[in-house]
Amino acid sequence: MIKSELRKAAVGMFLGSVLPVGWAYGDNGSLEESREIYREYINVRKTIGEERSAWQSQKTVLEDRLEVVKTEIAQIEETIATLEESATAADETRSRLQTELEEARRVSGAFNDSIGAYESRVKALIPRLPGALSGEIQQLTARLPGDPDSTVLSYSQRLQTLVGIIAQIDRYNGDLRLVTEVQELEGGRFEVQTLYFGLAAAIFSDATGDYAGYGVPRDDGWTWTQVEPADGQSILAAIEVNATRRAPAFVPVVMEID
Repeated sequence: MIKSELRKAAVGMFLGSVLPVGWAYGDNGSLEESREIYREYINVRKTIGEERSAWQSQKTVLEDRLEVVKTEIAQIEETIATLEESATAADETRSRLQTELEEARRVSGAFNDSIGAYESRVKALIPRLPGALSGEIQQLTARLPGDPDSTVLSYSQRLQTLVGIIAQIDRYNGDLRLVTEVQELEGGRFEVQTLYFGLAAAIFSDATGDYAGYGVPRDDGWTWTQVEPADGQSILAAIEVNATRRAPAFVPVVMEID
């Protein structure tokens, strides 16, 4: 009896060292209840330890994920800042290009009016050109637009055509040109040689000088006038001197120019 009480007291002292006072024997102080309470206490402590360990692991994972998120946020903010700078630069570029476009349209409109006026002047000049010259530049004059305001040709193409036409006209105008062609007046059709003094005037004669005369340009084409046979011989002589079939000499010819 005494030994049993001593064992009970020893267990109670042991439980009291690890449990709150009063838990050692339970409500009725029985040893079995104390053991049950102790087992529950141990289970609770174990559960708390496991939860603490799990929480520690979760905390580490969350901290790592938080660092990753912070890095991603920083990258996103940097990207946004870059895009804002790019947007600002794009707005400035767009504004500059719009200004340049408006200026180009203004210049283009003025240039179109100017080149259109030159094209009209060249068209008006074509009937006044010698037939031989008209034939030489026929491919170029065919490229002149019918309506400058609705043409699909580029300015460079139109300008190139104008320059080509004017260059050939200027070359022809600064020289004497002897060509063989057919003249038709009241006397019939005759093959003649015509000596053009640039674009200002011309003289013509057949091989005998019987059919000879001069011509001047008009707005609707060249006007040809036949001269008397005596004056025709002078014209024939002038043409032959130019063709080096006669020795150089001063030869007066009859010509009426407005």
